[in-house]
Amino acid sequence: MKKLFTLFFLISVTLSAQLNIENLTGKAFANNYGYYMLEKVCDLAGGRLMGTPQNELGFEILKKQLSDNGLSSYYEEFTSPIWYRGDDKVLLTVPYKKELRATALAYSSPAKIEQGKVVYVFSGYEVDYSGIDAKGKIVVISQTRPKGREELLRGEAIKIAHKMGAVAALFINEAKGGKVLCGVGNFKGTPLPIPAFSLTNEEGNKLKRLLENGDQVLMDINSNSYVKTGVSKNLVYKFEGIKKEKIVIGAHFDSWDLGDGAIDNGHGSAVIFEAALLLNKLGCKPERTIEFVWFNGEETGLWGSKKYVEKHKNDSIYAMFNLDMPGKVNGYNVMGFDHLIPAIKEITSKSGSYDLSSIMSTAWTNSDHMFFMFEGIPVLTPTGGMTKEMTEHYHDFGDTFDKVDKDYISHGAIAVAFLANGLSHSDTAYKRASQAEVIKLLKDHNLESRLKKQEEYPF
Repeated sequence: MKKLFTLFFLISVTLSAQLNIENLTGKAFANNYGYYMLEKVCDLAGGRLMGTPQNELGFEILKKQLSDNGLSSYYEEFTSPIWYRGDDKVLLTVPYKKELRATALAYSSPAKIEQGKVVYVFSGYEVDYSGIDAKGKIVVISQTRPKGREELLRGEAIKIAHKMGAVAALFINEAKGGKVLCGVGNFKGTPLPIPAFSLTNEEGNKLKRLLENGDQVLMDINSNSYVKTGVSKNLVYKFEGIKKEKIVIGAHFDSWDLGDGAIDNGHGSAVIFEAALLLNKLGCKPERTIEFVWFNGEETGLWGSKKYVEKHKNDSIYAMFNLDMPGKVNGYNVMGFDHLIPAIKEITSKSGSYDLSSIMSTAWTNSDHMFFMFEGIPVLTPTGGMTKEMTEHYHDFGDTFDKVDKDYISHGAIAVAFLANGLSHSDTAYKRASQAEVIKLLKDHNLESRLKKQEEYPF
């Protein structure tokens, strides 16, 4: 009888651990697993632009940290365009000599320009070139959108500049404080027709002022960045369930190369690392398989998640939960897949005073959930914000580990683990949206036009 009681007790403890917010909270905040993993990655590998040795080293550190905690992960390779940053320089030569703080946009290609004449073309719309001879010149473009005009993406502005005969494009960053804010020149991975750079707000506006005052501005530009097709990889840890259906928990592990990629998106990578450890260490037994994926190449075109979906789109993916710069999580955004709301409400009703009650349904794009959404796979993200100090250095030199808050990571990990485990046991049936339903979702959330402009609309 004593043995039967002990067995019953152990089974009860294991089952209760699956949804026990107290156990999750105690384990997370007592250990801060994700924070210390991220510290190693940031300090030893730094920024992790896809295709760099730092990206490779960062993945190896992450894989070893999983292994050291008893979790066996594996790589899934994929082929895609890879952009390699070269020793790029933008040198002001007239009215005086100075190397500008400029960073090439991804997919800039090689070019050498000597004593190039510079002209200011306002916001870079085709109409803005009226009366301006841009042929053979370097154009400076403001990213401020005039009232009443449709948004002009940088890729569109680069195409217009090339059409007008410009030999290079320089964009004035809107954020002040010496930031350059890395970004892409297009979303397709094709070499840009002319080199394109982001300038700091301060230096860009000085150029604008000089040009508007009629002063001559000359520059040398040496662009050595290039694009080639190569092999990259995602890292996957699979928490096996008893059902064929699976829940994908994803975060992009790559980052821009100026800083450490600590907030974008070391933070999300650390959150799902800790969530995986929590579920494992608490002995949870999911019914649906929970698959944790650290995606590569998000910053340069969502390549890792795009290739994952191409490979796994016929899998029975119950839902995809994307962690891209998650803040202090207070709930979930179901991104238009409202059939998940009753299940989420039921799960979070068991979270006690750990408030996860915020539920939104606002779809957005340009992160790793996007290609899942195109396939009709339900996607969701966490709600909750970050401090200004965390986010103001987005895509820049200041995205460093000192901005990371360990409690934010553990708080997010609890919210991810709690919901993922709950959804793995949910009675809400597997449901995938039809193509017509996805098209309606994109229209209803005003995403269709932007996706078409960036040549990412799949329908």
